[in-house]
Amino acid sequence: MSKKKVLVVAENHNLASGFGTYSKNLLESLHATGRYEVAEFAIYMKTSDGKGLPWKVYGNAPEDDEPEEHKNLYNSNPNNQFGAWRFDKVVLDFKPDIVLSYRDPWMDMFISKSPLLPYFHWVWMPTVDSSPQKQSWIEGFAKTDAIMCYSEFGAKTLQKDGGHLLNVVGCASPGIDPEVYKPYDKAQIRRELGLREDANIIGTVMRNQKRKLFPELIKSFAKFLKQAPPQIKDNTYLLLHTSYPEKMGWNLGYHIAEEEVGGRVLTTYICKTCKRWRIDFFKDSLNYCPHCKTISCVMPSVGLGLDVPDLVKIYNCMDLYIQYAICEGFGMPQVEATACGVPIASVNYSAMEDVVQWTKGYPINIQKSYREVETNAERVFPDNDHLIQIMNYHLTLSEEEKLKKREEVRNATLERYSWKDCAQVWIDYIDSYTPKGLQGHWDHPPALFNIPDQIPANLSNDQFVEFLYHNVLNDPDGAYGYEATKLVRDLNIGAQVEHGVIEPINREKLFERYKGMGQNKLVLEKIRSGMATLQKDTFIEMANQNDRS
Repeated sequence: MSKKKVLVVAENHNLASGFGTYSKNLLESLHATGRYEVAEFAIYMKTSDGKGLPWKVYGNAPEDDEPEEHKNLYNSNPNNQFGAWRFDKVVLDFKPDIVLSYRDPWMDMFISKSPLLPYFHWVWMPTVDSSPQKQSWIEGFAKTDAIMCYSEFGAKTLQKDGGHLLNVVGCASPGIDPEVYKPYDKAQIRRELGLREDANIIGTVMRNQKRKLFPELIKSFAKFLKQAPPQIKDNTYLLLHTSYPEKMGWNLGYHIAEEEVGGRVLTTYICKTCKRWRIDFFKDSLNYCPHCKTISCVMPSVGLGLDVPDLVKIYNCMDLYIQYAICEGFGMPQVEATACGVPIASVNYSAMEDVVQWTKGYPINIQKSYREVETNAERVFPDNDHLIQIMNYHLTLSEEEKLKKREEVRNATLERYSWKDCAQVWIDYIDSYTPKGLQGHWDHPPALFNIPDQIPANLSNDQFVEFLYHNVLNDPDGAYGYEATKLVRDLNIGAQVEHGVIEPINREKLFERYKGMGQNKLVLEKIRSGMATLQKDTFIEMANQNDRS
C-alpha cells in the first residue's frame, strides 16, 4: 500500500517565527511516523537550503543563480513571496493527496484559486484573531475540505461566522518544548545579565506593530509607578523585548519620554559588530557596545534577533509577562513565558482569552471595542486601570505565593500546550479523512473547454460577469460568489476599490485578464493529464535531486 502524500505549505521550518516553529515541529512529527511521503513547500527558503533533510523541500525563494526575471517576479508581488507563483508547479510535480497550510488568511488565499484544487484534499488552519471575519475570507475558507484552528476562540468564531459553509474539524494549538522553555534560577540569570536581583521586572516580548499596544502599556506602567507604594515604585522596571524602529511600528522613544519613564524602561540591544547582546536602559535605536567598543548596538529585528536559549533568559528575568494587543491569532510568547514559570497578564479577547485561561494567568478586562475599517473586524482596547491593579496585586504577593504561582502556570502550560498533542490532531485527521470527488485522481481525463475570442454584445454587467465565469474560466459556481458580486459592483460604479485605492475598470481589460486565467487553467489540465509536459524549473529539479540523495 502506497503512503499518503502530504504537502505542507507554510513558512519554512528554519524561520525564527511562530509559523516557522510550527512547521519544524509538525514536519518532524509527520516524518517520524513513517506513514507518509512528506514534502515542504518552504516559504522564504531556497530549495538548495533544504538539502540533506529527510523530507522533500520545494523552496519558494529563487536561487542565487536563477534568471533575473524570476527574482523580479518573486519580488514584484507579496502573493508570490507567499508562494502563489510556484504553488501549481509544486502540486503538479508532487501530486499530493492532502495539502496542509497554516498562515494568515491573505497569505494562503491563492490556494483557493488554484485550478488544481479538485485533485487534492486541503486542510487550512488560518489565523483567526477577531470576529466577524471578512466575507471574502469566509468564501476562501469555504473552498477547503476542512478547517483546523489555533485556538478555541478561532473555532467558535469560524463556526459562528461561517455557518454551514465551513467544516471546522478541530483545534491544533502550538506546543512548547518543556526542556527548552523552563524556569531557571532568577537571581543567577539577573546577575548574568547585570540586573538587580531584588528588582520587580514587568516585561513583554512583542514585535513593534500597530496592533501591539506599546503606548498604552507604557502609559499604564507610568500610572502604576505614580500609584504604587514606595517599596514597589522605587524598584520596578518595564522590559520591552521588541523591534525599533519599525516602518509601521510605534515611536517608542516618544512615548517613553512623554510618560517620563526613561529611567525605568529596559530594552534588549544586540551588537551588529560582535553579535553580543545585553539588557540596558532604553537609549533610542542605537547604543554603545561595551564589548567591541563601538556604537553599533540595535534593538532586535526579524533579521537580527536572539537565539532561543537567550530568549529563555529574557523570560526568566521577568516577574510578570504582559500581552497587550488589540487582538492575537495565538501569541506564542505567552506560552513561552508561562513554560518558564512566568505568570502572564493578557487581554481577555481573541486567542489571548484562551491562553490566559488555560495557563491560569490574569485576564485583563476590555475597556472598549471598535470596528477596524480594513477588515470590518471587532478590535478591543484593554482597561489600563485593571492592568495596574493586576501589576500591583502580583508584585505585592509574598515570595512563597509567587513561587506557588510560578509552579502553577508552568504545570498548566505543559498540560495544555504540547507539540506531541498538536501533531497528533493532524495525524488523526490525515489518517481518517475521506477523499471527495476527484481528489487523488491525478490521471483523470482532462477537462478541456473552449475560450471565446470576444465579448458578446449587449450584455448587462451581471451577464458579463456570468460570461467570464461560465465561458472564460469554466467555473460556473464562482459566478455567484463574493468576488463575482464585488466585480459586478465595481463595474456598476466604473472603478475597483481595494485597500483604499480606486482604479478605473473596463470590460476589455477584465476580459483579457480572465482569458489569461482560463488559458492557464487549460495548460495545467493538459500537464496534469499527460497531454503536455511540465517544464522543470531549477527549484523542482533540485527538490527531486535532493529527495533521491
